[in-house]
Amino acid sequence: MLLALPVYGLAVLSTKLFHVGQNLSPIHTRVIEDPLFIALMLISAFAAVCVLNWLASEPKVLGFCFDERQQRLTFTQRRPARQTTDECVPYSDIHYIKPYKTTASANICHFVVGFAGGDGKAIALRVGVDLTDQDMAFHAAWLSQSIGERMQEVLDLDL
Repeated sequence: MLLALPVYGLAVLSTKLFHVGQNLSPIHTRVIEDPLFIALMLISAFAAVCVLNWLASEPKVLGFCFDERQQRLTFTQRRPARQTTDECVPYSDIHYIKPYKTTASANICHFVVGFAGGDGKAIALRVGVDLTDQDMAFHAAWLSQSIGERMQEVLDLDL
């Protein structure tokens, strides 16, 4: 619906510019020249782009669990305008785990897990947003033992 107004305006403008629409009714040509219509057309085009950008944004991880006994990462994610889903990734599909720390924003830490998706496509997923330093140190030490050399050193993003 947001795209209807810009598409209409573009169609009328292009027919007017290329002289294809010489038989256009005068109301169409007057509407396209109205500053209010042009403003509404630009606003609706901007809103449509924002909505499409939001729909195409990456999923947000709501919760995660590294299960050493079953050798898998389980996480719950939510994509914009879609239901939440639970996903499982075997440890064998995990390429790396990168822990990140930002001291400028009150010592907030998170992990980025790189793994192969169902179609073999490489996926980087941000998990554990808003971990404290103590939780990050605990998880990093435990994951180093659990997953081995695929666990990388903590990176300080403020340096």
